[in-house]
Amino acid sequence: MNILQIVPHYIPAYRYGGPLKVAHSLGKVLAKNGHGITVCTTNLASEDSILDVPTGIPVIVDEVKVFYEPTIISRYWGFSPALVRRIDVEIKDADLVLIHAHYQFANWIGAFLARRYHKPYVIFAHSSLREKAVNHKNKVLKRLYLKMMERSNFREALFIVFNAPEEKDDSLYKEKGQVIHNGIDISDFADMPQKGYFRELYPELQNKFILLFLGRLDIKHKGLDLLIPAFAKLHRQYSDTHLVLAGSDEEGGKDDVLGMARQHGVSDSILLPGLISGKIKLAALQDADGFVMSSRFEGLSISLLEALYMGIPMLVTDTVGLCEEIRDTGSGLVVEASSSGIYDGLIKLMDTD
Repeated sequence: MNILQIVPHYIPAYRYGGPLKVAHSLGKVLAKNGHGITVCTTNLASEDSILDVPTGIPVIVDEVKVFYEPTIISRYWGFSPALVRRIDVEIKDADLVLIHAHYQFANWIGAFLARRYHKPYVIFAHSSLREKAVNHKNKVLKRLYLKMMERSNFREALFIVFNAPEEKDDSLYKEKGQVIHNGIDISDFADMPQKGYFRELYPELQNKFILLFLGRLDIKHKGLDLLIPAFAKLHRQYSDTHLVLAGSDEEGGKDDVLGMARQHGVSDSILLPGLISGKIKLAALQDADGFVMSSRFEGLSISLLEALYMGIPMLVTDTVGLCEEIRDTGSGLVVEASSSGIYDGLIKLMDTD
């Protein structure tokens, strides 16, 4: 089967988080199972940089043919006439189209062209349709955009993929939804760094109890305004704790984090290493004593699956995808998405350890 994946960003643009990792992992597995996989994407690396990749010609990435195309207007939305032309060519040979949606031009034009050519297509929502996410910020604009730009795309899809029951239950268009969990490639963990490597990179972590957060520094979405006060209260009782917030900046989120850390007196006990990947991310997971996901809403985070695979003691909020399974299996602590709930959970996490 020839399968076309359309995703706004693709590896190694790790700044953009989960959707591109899902698309990459899914494509690798499908290719290994004998399917022909093509990816159409942009060459954006971040809001102000591009990937060092050729454009307009195929690049083979893990047995997958990838076309990186340039954008010309609105780097956030990613408008790209070259991408339109590329999808228009590649979609004609596709038996199935997989579209990874997140309010981007790529997923909008991909679904539009799939409908034009009467190609069956599936949309991966990646939490973009969660009511909490829609209402998080720019509520009116998001609902207007979905109604004017995406309604026909969602209506004509074979189905919409939600990554966890919690995501589907809280999402728009859930009547079109099917739950398909994200996955991770365990071969990525085959060559782990030596234990203690992350602590060597950051000597301030020596002899500390490391609480690890992996995700964008989006204050409200990721609940960092809940986590930092909870950690500060914990730190007054357990002075050997250190919070690692590993992720890319999100609309000034780093400055907000630094300000909250100063306000709560824990500036010296919070590490901001920025976006980490590859060996360094594996090292962080290896050395972490606890994993924290404080999000107000979340689909099914790849970093959560990685932490579960590593067997790290964890705390997640009750708005995170897979939270019910984590609670039912005893894989971690599930708490209310509030500062007090997180603090109580952190105390239990310390006592459990």
